Amino acid sequence: MQTDSNFFVKLVGMSTFLEQQEDLDESLNDFAAMAANIINVENCSIMLFREGDKAGDFRLRVFAKTGYLPENAFQEALKVNDGIAGRVAATGQAILVEDITSSPYLPLARAPEGASKCFISVPVMIGTKVVGVINLTNPRDGRCFSDNDLALATFVALLVGKSIQVVQLQNVLRSRFAQMAISRETKTLVASKVTEFYQDPARLARIAAKTFYREMTRAGLGTEHILNAATEIVGLLGDNLKKHKRRMADTQTTAPQEPAGEA
Repeated sequence: MQTDSNFFVKLVGMSTFLEQQEDLDESLNDFAAMAANIINVENCSIMLFREGDKAGDFRLRVFAKTGYLPENAFQEALKVNDGIAGRVAATGQAILVEDITSSPYLPLARAPEGASKCFISVPVMIGTKVVGVINLTNPRDGRCFSDNDLALATFVALLVGKSIQVVQLQNVLRSRFAQMAISRETKTLVASKVTEFYQDPARLARIAAKTFYREMTRAGLGTEHILNAATEIVGLLGDNLKKHKRRMADTQTTAPQEPAGEA
């Protein structure tokens, strides 16, 4: 583990980086690169839970990475308990493997034939809830991961969780529409209520949708106009997903490292 003063400067910078960004998705790749630099590894991926096609069906997806990652990794949507990352998400416990080839996790590894045989996977927590997983492989100096690396990775994951929490709260407070939706639902708008709702995004989405519908009907708009508005929202969501895929593809083409063992 690094001990020079520059190392602590990097940690301080990382601790506030995400909270200063307006778009969490856009800045996560930069954060992954910062994490890789601090822990001194080539490969770092950040996976977060997102709801699947069915309500309540949350899956782990890669949202950011630095270094090489197989193309199929971006298409995966892991359930809890699927793969190594899914196991970490299910238990909320970090995993450090010194040699994947002699580990019980070998059948779950994505690329055990890679040059690096060690890896770390740590849960990203908000309170007691797992919201994602950080995977680290391929130490730059050829070392095998130690407990010191695990402790540092756990601290980085803690920063991610706290930063996501702050960004979510900031987004709610930045949106007058979201504030109006919460205040109408709870008849108040205090910090405890805002926190309660951003920790349950599905509930917040339902309330926002109800408020959206009520406001449009109150404005005198008919069914056709409301459907057009809903279609516009879906279109904007599609555009955002395309931007995310292009961004991930761009980072993939700019990091042609050799494959390494990956969780």
